[in-house]
This record gives sequence, structure tokens and C-alpha cells, in this order.
Amino acid sequence: MIDQDFLLTHSVLATPGGNAEPSATYLRALLENSPIPIIVLDAHHRFTMCNPAFEKLFQYTPKQLASEDIDALIASPEMSEHASQLTRAVLQGAKVHTVAQRRRRDGLTIDVEIYGIPLIVDGELAGVYGIYQDVTERNRAQQAFRAISDQLENLQQEERRRLARDLHDSTSQELAVLNWNLARLSKLIDDQGEPQTQLKALVHETREIASQCSARIRSAAYLLHPPLLGKGGLALAVPWMVEGFEERSGIHVHLKMSDGLGRFADEAEIAIYRVLQEGLANVLRHSGSAEANVTLRHTEAWLELEICDHGDSPTRHLLLEAYRSRSGVGISGMRERLERLGGCLTIDCSAAETILRAAVPVRS
Repeated sequence: MIDQDFLLTHSVLATPGGNAEPSATYLRALLENSPIPIIVLDAHHRFTMCNPAFEKLFQYTPKQLASEDIDALIASPEMSEHASQLTRAVLQGAKVHTVAQRRRRDGLTIDVEIYGIPLIVDGELAGVYGIYQDVTERNRAQQAFRAISDQLENLQQEERRRLARDLHDSTSQELAVLNWNLARLSKLIDDQGEPQTQLKALVHETREIASQCSARIRSAAYLLHPPLLGKGGLALAVPWMVEGFEERSGIHVHLKMSDGLGRFADEAEIAIYRVLQEGLANVLRHSGSAEANVTLRHTEAWLELEICDHGDSPTRHLLLEAYRSRSGVGISGMRERLERLGGCLTIDCSAAETILRAAVPVRS
């Protein structure tokens, strides 16, 4: 077994000056007083030393750690293959970083962030440092946050459905009755046989306002929760959204979709639909382009959306900055929605074009 002082003296952390003994003493004190669990193994993956933080985390003494292979001690049978892969990689000179599960002496399984660092001396592997950080509570907090986010997303979708239904079934219907009554009033004026130009103009203007309100309410209801998405999926909802966007913005959209797109899980369809909605809004706000290209395709395992524009608006850079800094409500909302489903969002911005790409995994 390689001597501990050899590893400590020749470590990349050793102090300069060529005085081996102070260097070894310095590094030993550094390791032993570190609050981060650290274990040192030799070139054959045998135990050399560990610090008190490692003993506390895994509840093994140095003597126990030296008596058996480290992977066998802290990796349960279902984790052993993954642990062996990491070991082989580090012994071959690779630096590894991963989050995995390991087992304490009391049998409790914990989540740990692992750094495996090979110690190369004169071109040869002299040993390995293993740095472990207990992230069990962090992961639990993240899982709880994701669960709450999913619950909030579901509540938002239900609220959108309710608002859309209320707008369509009540307010929109009431406006339709108002419009019908105005039509009857207009007919009564005509039946009087007298010009009454001003009154007829007022009725006509009021009917126009009622019609515009009805159209806007229908549009708002569809945007909140498009009924076409529930009835026919993205194959029906996407062309409808693109057509409405063209009418409202004056931007021509070239739409290309995979043939026989079919239906997918509600969460995937809603995610892609909302990304398209936000992406087109960004084209209007930040592009300055007179047209845009939208591509929706279904590969073997992914549902992919691409929005491309060729604008040169001075505010185009804001979109890329929001993406890189993970700021901005719209960009963050799109990214989080996709990542919750195992998907991803990317934005590429060049002098010639801006391309937004979104993808979610789907089952064929």
C-alpha cells in the first residue's frame, strides 16, 4: 500500500517550496479539518485514509474501510454497477462528477454528490481522492418544489379551463343576446318608415362594439384554454393559433408539421402549445421580422418545436440575455415547463436569425 505521506506530499494541493514534510502536514490538516467528507485511495482503489467528516457521513471507522472494498461497503447491490463504472473511470485518469445514492453503515440510503479526482504523479496514477457531499435534504427539497410546481401548474390549467368556459358560456352568450336585441331594435327603427339617421347610426355602432367584444372574448377564451387542443390535439390547435397570430400581428407564419401528428399526453401537448404561444409573442415583441417559420415534428421519441425569425429589431438581444441569465418570466416559464417533463429549451441568436427550439420526450 502506498504511504499516506507520499500521497499527501505529491498531491496537487501540496504547498510550493520543495519541503515535503511541511507540505504533508499542511495537507493532512486541511483534509482532517475539512467539513466535506474526503477519502483517499491508492492506485489499486484500496483505502489509504479519510477525514472525520467521511467517517461521520458513512459511519465506518478507518479500520473497517481498510478491511473491504470501498464500493462494496457503501454501494448496495443495485448501485454496485454504477459505482464500479465510476471507479474504472477514475482509475483510468478521468475526473468524474455525479450525483448518486450510497449506503451508510446503518443501512440508510442517502443521496450524495461525488467528485472522483485521480492523483497523477510523474505521469503515473498514484491514488484517488473521493469527495462526497450529502445532498439528500437538497434533493428532497427539489422534489417537493417540483411537486408543488406541478400542482400549481395543474391548478392554473384548471383555472384557465374554468375562465375559458365562463367567458364562452356566459359573457359571450350575453353579448350575443345583446347583439340580437340591437338587431331587433334596428329593424323596429326601419319599420317606422322614418329616416331617424342618427338613431340608426348609434344602433349600428353599438352592434359593432358588441361584435368586437364577442370576438375578443372568444379569442381570450381560446388562448386561456383552446378547446381545439382538447378535441383534436396539436394538429388542430397549432394551425388555429398561427392563423390567429397572423391576423392580429400582420406577421406571416410559414407552418410545417409532421404528417399524421397524432395525440400525445396532455402535459406534453400543453407544454408545446404554451411555448409556441410565448415564442410567437416574442417574435412580435422582439423580432421586427415580417415573417416567421414554425416547425412541429414528431421523431421516434421526441416532440420538437422550432420557431425561427429573421428580424433585426434592437431588442432582439433581450431574448437571448433572458435565456442565458435564466431570467424573464416568459423564458423561465417555458424552460421550467419543459424541464418538468424531461424536455429542454434552447435559443440561438445570430446576426441573421433567432431560433427557439423546444423538445419534450413522448411515447410513440
